[in-house]
Amino acid sequence: MTLPDPDRLEVWRSFLTAYAALDKMLSHALEEDEDLQRPWFEIMDALATSEEGSLRFNELAEKVMANPSSLSRQLDKLEERYFVAREKSILDDGRAIVVVLTPRGHDAWKEASLTYYRIVRRVFTNTLTETDVVALHRVFSKVLEAD
Repeated sequence: MTLPDPDRLEVWRSFLTAYAALDKMLSHALEEDEDLQRPWFEIMDALATSEEGSLRFNELAEKVMANPSSLSRQLDKLEERYFVAREKSILDDGRAIVVVLTPRGHDAWKEASLTYYRIVRRVFTNTLTETDVVALHRVFSKVLEAD
């Protein structure tokens, strides 16, 4: 087995460290300021920003990169707080389940998104030049295509 060259391996380690640091900051702020776990916010954000305001269970799992059993447990917690609801889809034969953000969930998402995106701007997006944005799009596209 051959290791990646040292420069590329260092970039990989820097990426992991930066992601972990940002994830820790976001998780801490959401828990402290909004009493929300970061995965809950990610689910609510996916629903709030979807075209229909709802997503089929499998679409949501793919969008938030969660395995179905983990997503189901997260949704249970969000339903307990009345932030989301699982409903039968009216677009097909009624067997598919869609997840919708409730009005209470939408209000919680709006409030939490201020905290979340304030940190994303401060720690990540505000530091990027246009050249950085183009380069990162190119890099992340290559990574996703390799999957």
